Formats: sequence, structure tokens, C-alpha cells
Amino acid sequence: MICSILETTRNHLPLVVFCGLVLLVAGCGGNNSDPKPVDAACADVGSVINDLASDPRNVVYGFYTDFEPMSYADTQDRSDPAFHRPLGYEPSLIEAVNELSGEWLQFRPIGIGEEFSGIWLLSAADPHNPFDMVGGGITVLPDRRYAQGDREREKPLITFGDGHVKIFQSLLVRNESSINSHDDLVSSHTVGLLKGTTGESRLLQLAEIADAQGYLRPGTIITLEDDTTLTTEEQSHRITASESTTTPGIETRKRLVGPGDDIPEIQYFSSENEQIEAVTDGAVDAVARGEVGNQHAADNSNGELRVTAVERDNSEDIAFSYPHTPEGDSLRGIMDKLINCLTDGGSIGFAQWHENPRIFLERAERNAP
Repeated sequence: MICSILETTRNHLPLVVFCGLVLLVAGCGGNNSDPKPVDAACADVGSVINDLASDPRNVVYGFYTDFEPMSYADTQDRSDPAFHRPLGYEPSLIEAVNELSGEWLQFRPIGIGEEFSGIWLLSAADPHNPFDMVGGGITVLPDRRYAQGDREREKPLITFGDGHVKIFQSLLVRNESSINSHDDLVSSHTVGLLKGTTGESRLLQLAEIADAQGYLRPGTIITLEDDTTLTTEEQSHRITASESTTTPGIETRKRLVGPGDDIPEIQYFSSENEQIEAVTDGAVDAVARGEVGNQHAADNSNGELRVTAVERDNSEDIAFSYPHTPEGDSLRGIMDKLINCLTDGGSIGFAQWHENPRIFLERAERNAP
């Protein structure tokens, strides 16, 4: 019996172990046939499964609930149990990991919510954070391993697994828009962003609101949620995709207005859906974020929206985060080997999954020992 990722809890472990032992015993009876061939990328799977058979794992998997189709919840209602039911590319990968592991590796998903900034740090070893790993379309950045304001970077809190998919930044605009590149953005335009994302940091740099290190132009007015404002000076305020290198005190930013006619105004939103509604209704002229999410929104807009300004020369690796502890490093090593098998060494990504959502399960069934 294949156990559903959503039905698994720590209390199910004895049942899963028992089933696995039955399967192992059943496979030991006098069969002298040659071992089943496996794909080259799956050469390590057998040793991983043997180790897990003697040390099964229950993994609390925190997932971002608002990045369709990469990682999202069945509902955005936190009071509904379906809020903790993950859907999308990454949850499909996790389901296949469960299958490939012979169910010795079990996952209990917990929805994190709409606020994306800093979710990767929730896998850190902390009694207030129950997660063993966190996913949600998280770009691998070295500075994201550290806490906010940690300039010395001596004690990273988390570590990232190997990248399992690549994405590209882009702009989502209305179909009739004249915006076709970042160079077309001027002061009469407003761009919607989510805080703490690579979409934010890349847009600020590409639109020349910030320099390559993330320092905002002198004279940029930052409006906070309480409607107080501050004006930047030379290298006084920095915005990056990492909390550790973003200037403290501007976490509640809701608007940026830079000096000059050559850069757009920035408006911040709290969710992906708010951004899409804003560009659809004309409240903003563009939304800056990954091509995968933008293309999904365009495909479901009945022709109202389109994707443009895709950064094909600047890909981002997406991965899961783990605690920077011996236990976290052990789990990361196991996951990397199983995911490498499922993605065929990285050659199977979002496009292949989008065409065939069962592709990872099919590889798990074919390559499981």
C-alpha cells in the first residue's frame, strides 16, 4: 500500500515499518534473477534505502502556500485542514521521494502562509520552528543562510540542498502594455513586488533603483506600513533577497519612490494573488517575479496578461532548506541523492513536470529497489 503524503503522521511509523519489512522478506525468497537495472542518476538509491530501512525518518515539511504552480496550498483559509495540503511542482517531487524511499522516509506537510520573506530560515533548529525542511520556490543564495543583521556570518542557521529546478525572473504585464523590457520602465509606471524575494532584488537592480549590491539611489523615499517615510542617502539603505544583508528598519516597507524620471515606483503586496489582481485591474503596470509563476498567471488570464522581459541569461537554482545541524545535514544528503534520481541528474525540471505531472512518480516506480 502506498501511503499518501497527506495521511502520514508520526503515529503511522510502526505501520509503515511493518509493511516495509513484509516487502523485504517477500523479496528474499529464492529469486536468482539479475538485479533490476536503474538509471545512472539513481545509482546511490539502493544504499540510501538500506540506511533508511534501519533508521526510518519522519520529516516535518514546511511549504510556502502561495506560489502557484511551484508550491501552494489547496486553500488559503488557514482554518481549513486543506491549508496544510500541498500542491504543485515541489510537493509532487516530495511525494515521489516518499515512493522512491520505499516509504521509509515519511513527510508531514505544514503550510507556512503568505509571507515569503525569510521562510527558508524556518528550518533552523529552534523550538518555535517545528520544520525539518522548508520549500516553496526558494532561490539558493549564500547570504540566506544567516539571520538578519548577521554581518560576520560565522554561524549559518540553515543550509540548502542541491538545486532541483531553475527559474528566470520576468515581468507580468497586461496584454496591451507597451512594456517589453526593464529599460521601458519609467517614473509613470508602478511595479508590484513581494518583499524578500529575488524578484524584488533583481527588479530594483535592473530598473536601476538600486546598484549591484542592493544600495538604493540617494533620495529614494521609503514609505512604511505606518505611513512614516525616510529618505535614503549614499549607501544608507540596502535591499537584497537575503534578510542578513537587508538594512534593518525597513522590513515593513510598502512603497518606494526614487528620484528621476527613469525609474518606476514600487508598490509592495502581501500575496501572489494580490499582485496578479493589481496588474489585471491596472492598479500596477507590471509584476516582477519568476517566469514560472508569471506564465501560470498569464495562461489563466483569458488573454488579459502576458509575460515579458524574461532573464534567460540569469537562471536561479531552487532548493529546499535544512537546519545547519548534524541531523539536518544528514537529511539533506539523503534528499539530494533521491531528488537527483527523480530529476535524472537535473535534466527533468518544471517544463517536463508541467507536461506530465506524474513524471517523478513514474521514475520512482521504475528506480525503486
